[in-house]
Amino acid sequence: MTRAAVWEQELSAAERAALHPGLPQELNRRPDVLVVGGGVIGLATAVACRIAGLGSVVVIERAERLASAASGGNGGAIAPDMHALTDSAEFVAFGRASLALYRRLDAQWNGAIGLRTTRWLQMFPAAGGPPALPVGPQFELLDGAGIRVLEPDLALSEGCTALLVGGQGAVNPQRLAAALAGRAGIVASGVEATGVRVRGDRITAVHTSAGDFQPGALVVATGLIPPPWSQPVRQRWVKGHLLATAPGPWQLNSVVSSDQGGVSPLPAGGILSGGTLDHGDTSPEPRPEIVAGLVAGLHRLLPATRHAPLTHRWCCFRPVIDGRHPVIDQLPGTTNGWLSAGHFTTGVLMAAATGQALVSWILSNTRPPETATFDLPTHKPIASSVWAM
Repeated sequence: MTRAAVWEQELSAAERAALHPGLPQELNRRPDVLVVGGGVIGLATAVACRIAGLGSVVVIERAERLASAASGGNGGAIAPDMHALTDSAEFVAFGRASLALYRRLDAQWNGAIGLRTTRWLQMFPAAGGPPALPVGPQFELLDGAGIRVLEPDLALSEGCTALLVGGQGAVNPQRLAAALAGRAGIVASGVEATGVRVRGDRITAVHTSAGDFQPGALVVATGLIPPPWSQPVRQRWVKGHLLATAPGPWQLNSVVSSDQGGVSPLPAGGILSGGTLDHGDTSPEPRPEIVAGLVAGLHRLLPATRHAPLTHRWCCFRPVIDGRHPVIDQLPGTTNGWLSAGHFTTGVLMAAATGQALVSWILSNTRPPETATFDLPTHKPIASSVWAM
């Protein structure tokens, strides 16, 4: 059993190479846009900049591999309508715009993203149920009989119901990152940003382990907010466990979320399960007791998996700002610096729309209205002309 994410085994040699760009022989030191962070948010922003014709774009990533953290280890869901039960209307609208953009890009790129359409079943016990049925043709409330028609192999409790949500999306997140990387301009890995120099209200230089850059605009997409801008912000990495099984003798055509856990069918026939929130666990290794709990929940929900071998178990760390408050904002005190951070479990979902919003802001110097609720928690000024990252 491997501790790498299940997604890597599906990649072509070209996709693997795209995720390991290394240090190019030629690096534009004066790009029109410099993006710090080679996860899906940074890569999607770089692609959006190029599509909009903002000029030369350089992406730098500290790790040797792009999408090496949550961007490449998540479950690959792009399901904005599932957030109608938990998040604001503005959040859901932003996610829907992102999914629509992915669909357009995948069509234009001849399926390079590998976007597939999914349906979800949000299960509720007999005493539960959604507080209110969301509005839209994609939502349908099912009783036990309706659930069995769609998913006969699920184990259902007496009197349970489910919210059926159609028209959602899913990707191999590493394939998505590779597709974006190939269209993001100059991309370098193994390059760490160490600080910036500011004169007046402009960032004039970005210091890195590969030398200085003098960008026209800077976008920081590093998962968490880097110092000094992070000083007043409560944020952290939250670990999550996931696992995958070999294909087996079951039928599952929906992504299922329940109090027993979550399961998702993989394109090759296996099952993906997980997405735990393991607060305070900083170990990079999967914990056997957490994996055992996921396996038990999988077996209760889909009994036909009881004899299916596990092929992968892994963990990733998601960036969260207190209040689950993703940030898309301007760097305080600057007119040519922007920030996107704290997307928690929704980085892949939000990436395409985030890139588009940041491009709009760079071009117009005006905050796009769709980002109004994604502001930096505080704009406390920083009393320094040299800021460490």
